[in-house]
Amino acid sequence: MSTFAPKKRFSQNFLTDPGTASRIVAAVEAVEGDHVIEIGPGTGVLTQRLLAGRLSRLVAVDVDQRAIDHVVAQPWAKNDRFRVLHSDILKVDPAMACPGVPANHVKVIGNIPYAITSDILFWLFDHRRTVSRAVIMMQREVARRCVGQPGTKEYGILAVATAFAARAKVLFHVQPGSFFPRPDVTSSVVLFEFRETDPFDVDMPAYMNFVRAAFSQRRKVLSNSLAEWCGRTLGVSIRDLARETGPFDLARTRAEELSPEELYRCWKDLADKAGRA
Repeated sequence: MSTFAPKKRFSQNFLTDPGTASRIVAAVEAVEGDHVIEIGPGTGVLTQRLLAGRLSRLVAVDVDQRAIDHVVAQPWAKNDRFRVLHSDILKVDPAMACPGVPANHVKVIGNIPYAITSDILFWLFDHRRTVSRAVIMMQREVARRCVGQPGTKEYGILAVATAFAARAKVLFHVQPGSFFPRPDVTSSVVLFEFRETDPFDVDMPAYMNFVRAAFSQRRKVLSNSLAEWCGRTLGVSIRDLARETGPFDLARTRAEELSPEELYRCWKDLADKAGRA
């Protein structure tokens, strides 16, 4: 049990099971030369095990000053390879936290606050050029959405964004009894291996705006769900674009039926048609 009370506003559920902690640390595969950023060290159950390994530097980031104070007071924290950063992880630039370190040697680990899981994942995706590998514990339902396949209820915006940025794999599940306080949900540990180059030559923010629009009314066909996006972003009516022959029948196809690659081709096709309009 922790030596300071978890705060609900920080969405804190501290991992207490040492076996699970060891499995998570092993999955990040930190070796000599690696700099690891830990999101939310909490009571230090992962931190201590990371410092027992061969990594070159560990940067623990926590918005809760109590967690920082607790961790640095531990005997094992007296280590030249360790430093802490009192900050919101979403405001941290991994390149600044690990200056001069090649991208293939920056890794991220964390039992993250479940209330901001999506924000943290998109933060990771934005920094995919700096971070090579991440091992993240999250709510099982969100983990399923990260690796969701077309045609399933789990497939959506998060699955498309994940596929664009990384190769993701659910490693194992963690039961509520492994935490204090005990959460109401089962957790999952997910491995992200970030791509050295993007699978498509694409402006990711612009592409993700399209994806969000496509899934905004997921039970509707694309000619309906993309109508507002077409007018606002491309400046043309989707009916005009749909008249042209193309690889996708927007009046018969839903976003959930298309793979990430097909969604990309659909986006490019619409943008190209709008450019010719």
